[in-house]
Amino acid sequence: MKFRTTAKIGQNKGFITHHNRMMSIGSCFASNIGAYLNVRQFDIKQVQFGIQFNPVSIEKNIRDAMAGEVTKSLIVERDEHHYHYNYSASFFAKNQEVLLDTLRNVQIDFMQELETCDRLFLTFGTAWVYRLIAENSIVSNCHKIPQNNFSKELLDLEELKELYVKLLDDLHAEKPDLQIILTVSPVRHIKNGLHENNLSKSILLLLSDFLVKQFDFVHYFPAYEIVMDDLRDYRFFNSDLIHPNTQAVDYIFERFQEAYFSEDTLEISNLAVKLLQLGAHRPLAPSQAQIKQKQLKEEALQTKIAQLKSKA
Repeated sequence: MKFRTTAKIGQNKGFITHHNRMMSIGSCFASNIGAYLNVRQFDIKQVQFGIQFNPVSIEKNIRDAMAGEVTKSLIVERDEHHYHYNYSASFFAKNQEVLLDTLRNVQIDFMQELETCDRLFLTFGTAWVYRLIAENSIVSNCHKIPQNNFSKELLDLEELKELYVKLLDDLHAEKPDLQIILTVSPVRHIKNGLHENNLSKSILLLLSDFLVKQFDFVHYFPAYEIVMDDLRDYRFFNSDLIHPNTQAVDYIFERFQEAYFSEDTLEISNLAVKLLQLGAHRPLAPSQAQIKQKQLKEEALQTKIAQLKSKA
């Protein structure tokens, strides 16, 4: 008897290897996948612009980086610090010029990474956005500015399609070998309401499906469906009932490996985790023999990883 449904994922063994250079941009789920790959010795740069939840802000930051522009009018001062509405609160400074320099350096770093990157993860979190009324501009972060400065709206699917067709056309022209993996975050944005969250996720899913059909270099990984339709249980969420827990993220990554890793890539990944665990194990009073034995084990793992990488 069947007691659950399993999300189907197109098999593309060898699509992700340790020779790829990757970036992940988008919601906090993008950083989860980035962290998993990083631990397993993949070359991945995470969340260049900080956490970005909506597709318009993701597109805006990529566009601004490609143009080398930072919109000064979107800098706001709060509690003696300056922030930018298009960037997360992790970017701040005591004065405007220092913040501008920081953001320009972020853009430069992004463009340098893009030159050598061949895999880009984009994770969409929500289609609900806040528009700064004074600037008539959708923002990535409200930075705790009073809500009466913003209007709230649900993004239009047709406008998103047009926006992303242009962006992906330009990215592909800039980097013809770039492969893009889209995901919709399984994090539930229920502050807006359950029905409103479902409307939002539906727009993101329809956008992703459209882009996959439009471009042969765009792929979809069903992280959202794995949590909502495969696991389908609150025991796979944290106590806030919003964020998938560690067990859920582990399962998502298992499905990711099954779809995209060759056997050699998977072995390297598993050995990298063993090496990390071995390095983290520190006996309280180790003998010289134990220290030597640990060193030999670490060297053996490193040698095996290097051999597999050279032939992969």
